[in-house]
Amino acid sequence: MESSLGDSLVRLLGANSVLPVVDGNVDGRTPQVVVRPRDRVQISEFLSWASSEKVSVLPRGGGTRMGLGNVPRSADVVLDLSRLDRVVDYQPADMTATVEAGVTLASLQERLAPGGEFVPLESALPGRSTVGGTLSVGAGGPLAQAYGLPREWLIGISVLSPLGVATKAGGKVVKNVTGYDLNKLYTGSLGTLGVIVEASFKLLPIDPESGALLVSFPSLLDSVLAGRKLVRSPAGPLGYHGMTFGVFRRLQDSIQAASQGLGLGDTDAALSLAFYSGRAKATGRRMGEAAALLLSEGATAVQRVEGPAAQGLLRWIGDVPSEISPRSVLVMRLSVQPQSAARASVECGEVTLSGGKPDQIADPGFGAIRLFWPTPTDVPSAGGFVPGVRAAGLAQQQPILDAINRTQQVAKKYGGSAVVEHCPLHVKGQIDVWGDAPDSMAVMRRLKDKFDPGGMLNPGRFLGGI
Repeated sequence: MESSLGDSLVRLLGANSVLPVVDGNVDGRTPQVVVRPRDRVQISEFLSWASSEKVSVLPRGGGTRMGLGNVPRSADVVLDLSRLDRVVDYQPADMTATVEAGVTLASLQERLAPGGEFVPLESALPGRSTVGGTLSVGAGGPLAQAYGLPREWLIGISVLSPLGVATKAGGKVVKNVTGYDLNKLYTGSLGTLGVIVEASFKLLPIDPESGALLVSFPSLLDSVLAGRKLVRSPAGPLGYHGMTFGVFRRLQDSIQAASQGLGLGDTDAALSLAFYSGRAKATGRRMGEAAALLLSEGATAVQRVEGPAAQGLLRWIGDVPSEISPRSVLVMRLSVQPQSAARASVECGEVTLSGGKPDQIADPGFGAIRLFWPTPTDVPSAGGFVPGVRAAGLAQQQPILDAINRTQQVAKKYGGSAVVEHCPLHVKGQIDVWGDAPDSMAVMRRLKDKFDPGGMLNPGRFLGGI
């Protein structure tokens, strides 16, 4: 390495654990070096050194959500945890597993599958997303209505402090009530309080049958209202998602075979997906009841998909945000009470940007709505699509700021929150992407000061610039 920082890290960790920066910057901040320690001992040594040298550290798992959060105040070193990829302990009879933080979700599920079990963790791009990264982000996936958030399945965690000191919380058994529940504190903290190196989970058995319903509706509102009724019925699915024409139009090739015959040519039409699993007879009966209910609530067509094809649709809907976001000028995620999802979706749908309304994916069972404002290139005009316009470079700041503010006001109106997941960097630098500070902000700052007094871990990226 040419830099003095890189030279120091080579002496500390060895040349095999120090890498050049090859994948660009993080929100305009270019790290000087990437370190990839071989084990937690090296991570501890690195953190202790970084703390003494006042070097800022950005922990990284698979790198799929590095754009989430505010612009970092500084980004000296990226801490790559991908070499921590062992399954430490797996007890099929106890339905628990302990794994290192760098294990990818896809790899973990593959290792658990021979025992007939899985861990209900979800993330886009599971072949890259890691256990540690998923816990740090703390967000649910397509089946969050049934499985909740990652913290619901976490029973124990091992963390290295910014000083390199190892701490543990919880344990390796399900019934563990010793000490404070620090599992929930670290989960969702975006790596600002410590570096997760190991985690223990309770598991679920793999259901023998899985299926999905593809359903067309005249509008997204019809889809959300019918979905809200379905999730409260005895035929309720594990997860239900309604999406606007713009979403499934962009990714039509991925679902073309499964969606033929649904009559999705109308730009006002909505496509809904409902996911099921369980014993074959029970799953088939519930899907039949669900199809009848949705048709009675205004669905124009229902198509049934089973087995691997249903699993493919589940992966598809999980990856949608990562597929669409790079082609959107603004992406926001609302969290509201499920009973308010329909009204919030309608009001957010009227927030225009560059003359275009946002595409949406709505989960009326969990109360989550993702909004994707397309770039001007994708916005229809009277003569077709506007050619040759690059929104990220030409979009005015104020209209984007206005759209963010209006969306956050809708979320606040319904007692929820709205997070900016993607926007131009020149806009991101002016806002807190997490929205208004909550009443607990002072407590959160005290926790940050206690756990990371030097402010070295992901500085500035969390709520309120923590």
